Amino acid sequence: MTATLTPAGRADAPAPASAARDRRAALPRAVLRLHRGGLVVGAALVGLFTLLLLGALLWRSAYSPAEVAACGTGSGCPGLNSYGTAHSVFWSLLQQSQNVLLLVPLVIAAYAAGPLTARERELGTHHLLWTQSAASPVRWLRSTLALGSVAVAVGAVLLVMVYRTAVAPMEGVWGFGGWVPGGYAASGPVLVAYCLLGMGLGVCAGTLIGRTLPAVFAGVAGTGLLLVAGTFGRPWIWPVSDVVVPFTRDRSAWPTPGAHWPEDASVRGQWLMTGDGTRIDLEPCYTAPGGIEGCAVRAGAENWLVEFHPVAHRLPMQLVESGVVLLAAALAVAAAFLVLRRQTH
Repeated sequence: MTATLTPAGRADAPAPASAARDRRAALPRAVLRLHRGGLVVGAALVGLFTLLLLGALLWRSAYSPAEVAACGTGSGCPGLNSYGTAHSVFWSLLQQSQNVLLLVPLVIAAYAAGPLTARERELGTHHLLWTQSAASPVRWLRSTLALGSVAVAVGAVLLVMVYRTAVAPMEGVWGFGGWVPGGYAASGPVLVAYCLLGMGLGVCAGTLIGRTLPAVFAGVAGTGLLLVAGTFGRPWIWPVSDVVVPFTRDRSAWPTPGAHWPEDASVRGQWLMTGDGTRIDLEPCYTAPGGIEGCAVRAGAENWLVEFHPVAHRLPMQLVESGVVLLAAALAVAAAFLVLRRQTH
């Protein structure tokens, strides 16, 4: 009889490659299980935003323009009153949605700084999580950041799609869309970029500070400052168009939107200009003797100069701004990993 001997424990031990794959698969599942509550709340809020905005749009669209016009202004036409109610609700929701969407990056920064990173360190559970998941701190942060960024990007894209669908019938009317800060950000990739910036700055603040409330404050403040900086710096990130109009004392000949530049354009600045090209700021002229006319005559102004961005500039401006914002987000993430490596080595 011949016996075949097997090294002890070999039959029961998994292959090293299989064990490594199991550990890699278990890590994302552990991250999702830990933060599934935040994911569910975020998905519910996106769904509620979609339901309210598109629901109001469908309600308003249920009344055809021909039927409403046929009602005239008589008080005996219930269809006109119903349309007025639907339109008012839609208008209010669309107006408020522009402000709400500007707050989304701040909410993401608060969650990323607090519950996603700093709370685990403040409670001391991060060591237990790293031990149970058999993952290094860097791998844990990498998985958390990757899954969180995917969820944030998908949610932000959905918000942009919903807003663009709702604003399409009202584009450029009553300040919707166009160059209004909320409408500008919500109508393109800029909102996605700022949401990812909130994620990066929040994770960086949570990793660096390690205490929930200070980290939340730092993440929200940093994201808010960059949002404000982007709003004020936006007109200078793309070359402007300009128009030169001869100066006359006849106010009817002064440059006006619609006549000298598109009404839906964003004006970056307007100046009086002398023959040698010197620009004259208009702000002091409003309170000077003789107003703008007197100021122009004393300075020897010959022309008006208006710099503006037409709507055609909006997409390239958004792409440039998104690139700058994503670069800032990448730097914040790199700083978070650098801090974590120094803390754990």
